[in-house]
Amino acid sequence: MKLPSILLAAGLSLTASPADASPILLVDASSGDILAAQEAVRSWHPASLTKLMTAHLALMAVRSGKLTLNSSIVLSARASAQAPSKLGVPPGTSLRLEDALRIMMVKSANDVAVAIAEALGGSEAVFVAAMNSEANRLGMSGTRFVNASGLHDDRQVTNARDMAVLMLAVLSYHAGDTDLFRTPAVSVNGRTLKNTNTLVEDYAGVEATKTGYVCASGFNVVVSAVRGGRRIVGVVLGAPSAATRARITKELLDVGLAGAASSVGRLGMMKANAPAPGTDLRRLKCGRQGPAVAGAVPAGGDGKATAITQPQRQSRRERRID
Repeated sequence: MKLPSILLAAGLSLTASPADASPILLVDASSGDILAAQEAVRSWHPASLTKLMTAHLALMAVRSGKLTLNSSIVLSARASAQAPSKLGVPPGTSLRLEDALRIMMVKSANDVAVAIAEALGGSEAVFVAAMNSEANRLGMSGTRFVNASGLHDDRQVTNARDMAVLMLAVLSYHAGDTDLFRTPAVSVNGRTLKNTNTLVEDYAGVEATKTGYVCASGFNVVVSAVRGGRRIVGVVLGAPSAATRARITKELLDVGLAGAASSVGRLGMMKANAPAPGTDLRRLKCGRQGPAVAGAVPAGGDGKATAITQPQRQSRRERRID
């Protein structure tokens, strides 16, 4: 299924071999129609897109009455010891759940993500089991979570199709709380933490979004946007820089919101294989590969997962950029 010619004119020309193409997906959120797709079921490392599931489960706990947005989230020593990006407060610090969610989404704070996981599950391991159970319930068949933050672990994988499914779940279950997913900045103890996701302030109609970056994944984003009664979800994985990620995503959203792309399939009919080893961009110096390119939706891999028991050591650059 080829991408619409208007996307080629937008600058997403075929400039690399299909093996180097970055996953791209554009979906009409109302109908489930796929408007553009490239490598959409290719196994990829989610990085901090993981936090979208962490937030989803936290808000589900609020819906069920297990917690409220005023519930206290206390950072344990283990949570405080997480690698950056982090809030960086001492163990024992307490945050309201609503504030913790905003900080996690704005700062992409790994320490806060683990604290939320521990508050809901009793331990991060129990919470991760719930993440995988929810992914299975939602039909995210190519996704496996290993932690609540997105810090790199070779076993933690997803794909563009599954991230679109997760965003659609967020929109469906938490329509009244989407402001948590588009907060431009948050103040903590006199410090202003600014969202580095430029889509939040630079793109009119953004409803919810999350970025992610580790060396292995390149620059990822999932976003929903609304304009003129039309709602779309876009996913870009493996962009070579934050600026390129933003440019490609804006071009995709422009096409979708303008109604300029016709359906090339249905999201519900796009099947992903079982979790498989994810594409690893570390060989390309932290994701500095060619630009994301337009192409076709390929067949998936063989679906075989490789069990790796220890995460790879992360570089300073990998830990600090989202």
